[in-house]
Amino acid sequence: AKMNAQNPINIAFRQELDRLQKVINLTRSTLRDLQLAIAGTVVLSAGLIDAMNALFDARVPPSWTAVSWQSPTLGVWFPALLQRFEQWDRWLKNGRPKSFWLTGFFNPQGLLTAMRQEVARKHQGWALDDVTVLTRVEKMEVDDLKDSPPEGIYVHGLFLDGCAWDKRGNKLVDSPPKVLYTPLPVLFITAVLKSQAKQEYQSYTCPCYRNKKRTTLNFIFPVQIRTEEPAAKWT
Repeated sequence: AKMNAQNPINIAFRQELDRLQKVINLTRSTLRDLQLAIAGTVVLSAGLIDAMNALFDARVPPSWTAVSWQSPTLGVWFPALLQRFEQWDRWLKNGRPKSFWLTGFFNPQGLLTAMRQEVARKHQGWALDDVTVLTRVEKMEVDDLKDSPPEGIYVHGLFLDGCAWDKRGNKLVDSPPKVLYTPLPVLFITAVLKSQAKQEYQSYTCPCYRNKKRTTLNFIFPVQIRTEEPAAKWT
């Protein structure tokens, strides 16, 4: 089926595809040029020497990091490249996914903005500036999903730091001893009018980051998570 080129989420998808293609092209050209340089066919430039030294130490070449994402080792970076490729490849071949691997996006905020635009367009009189994001932790894992939500999106692949999610109790709890990171089930994200953005339960507004470094640059968006304890406990 042909994609709707004007759909906001499809536009975000195209932008992600273009950025990933740049990473793949650079990775290919670097490895090809290294093979030629080692064979003596081309000159070993300073950039190629940097890449060769990084690869020898199982680090990500600086030129790759500049167009991609931060990773501690090549062993972490390369599987992430494959996972990103697989997500976009499935989208192209099978259509829009039921759930999105949020941290596999270069610009996850762009996906959330596109979702808000998509929801706002479905409601007459809703302006983008009048809507805000509302979240809910689901009881399902990504493999249990039968379909995408009628409005909004599902995302997966998120982890909690220093706490855990109790599926049975549907609430935030202390993490098990000596366990720092715990997986979060599928997260439902939608857009509602700011005037109607009320949680039906006590919640903690949890900041979501793209990786372990809690910096403004890595911040994605705030997630409302149900808790039966004071929100201050989780801050």
